[in-house]
Amino acid sequence: MPATLSITAMVPCFNEEECIEQAYLRIKEEVYPYGDAEILFIDDGSTDATLPIIKRLAAGDPRVSYISFARNFGLESAFTAGFSYASKEWTVQLDADLQSPPPEIHKLTRRAVEGGYDAVFAVRTGRQDPWYRRLGTVGHQAIATRILGIELPVHASVFRVVRTSVARKVAACKVSTPYFLATLPLIGARYTTVETAHSPRAAGVAKWSLAKLFRHAADLFVGFSYRPLALIYLAALAAAAAAVALTAAGSGVRPLALASVLLHTAGLGALALLARYLVRVMRGSAGLPRYQIREANVPVRPQDYLYADPHAGSPTDPHPHPEKTTGRAAPASLLQTGNLP
Repeated sequence: MPATLSITAMVPCFNEEECIEQAYLRIKEEVYPYGDAEILFIDDGSTDATLPIIKRLAAGDPRVSYISFARNFGLESAFTAGFSYASKEWTVQLDADLQSPPPEIHKLTRRAVEGGYDAVFAVRTGRQDPWYRRLGTVGHQAIATRILGIELPVHASVFRVVRTSVARKVAACKVSTPYFLATLPLIGARYTTVETAHSPRAAGVAKWSLAKLFRHAADLFVGFSYRPLALIYLAALAAAAAAVALTAAGSGVRPLALASVLLHTAGLGALALLARYLVRVMRGSAGLPRYQIREANVPVRPQDYLYADPHAGSPTDPHPHPEKTTGRAAPASLLQTGNLP
């Protein structure tokens, strides 16, 4: 039996209709014995039956809460909202596909409480993911920490337990590129890692493509380090020096062609990297919300809710559907007393 602990099990999900009910049953078996516990589902704009299933579970279990986004905003936005709306002292983030086995929660919570940490991250052993995902994780973390000087919990995954008040500090940071693993060390939080088991997906298909993995790595590199700019400038200087040397070596076509290729490659690389940094600046100045909530069964802050009147339905829909507009705006008393995160 786990020790008494105030804990939110936060579960981001996107099109997980095949997994969500099994995830609920497995998770509640592990977290409800803590005593003061809840399950918070973050529906990231699912287009299948994920949300109706979650709503059915919530109707039958008062300890189940949910938030549903107006569209798919992405994983970082999903757990940002989850940390913001978790109501317990600790928040453990799990996968809806059950690749992070719920019984492993206890390793994380025990280490956090006994060690006095603000966050404990799972390091997956025997990882049950495609080779390109395993290789990509190792590669991009190695580049980030060893070459670009970005502090990260080494080999950490999104399976983690975090002190909710600290997680909210991270969620509130005005960074152009939200990246929890890189932002947490910047605010001075105490963290560590623990090895945990890893399981194959319970059902369904993975949502991470190679393109998404590359974008995720690029966001980390340019969002938390300026060293890539220095590296590309050094590469451009080296290419220019090599081009000059090749040109001086002879007047043949081959040296000139090689010189041209080197210069063009360096120039295109510099432009591509500068474009990524321009995206970073534009994100920071755009002022767009990280997410918008279409409906929920918890009090929602007005700035996070898509509609001005949470009971009016879509402004473009002349016939609102009550079952689709169950979001509740935060009561004025909560807003005035600051009890909301």
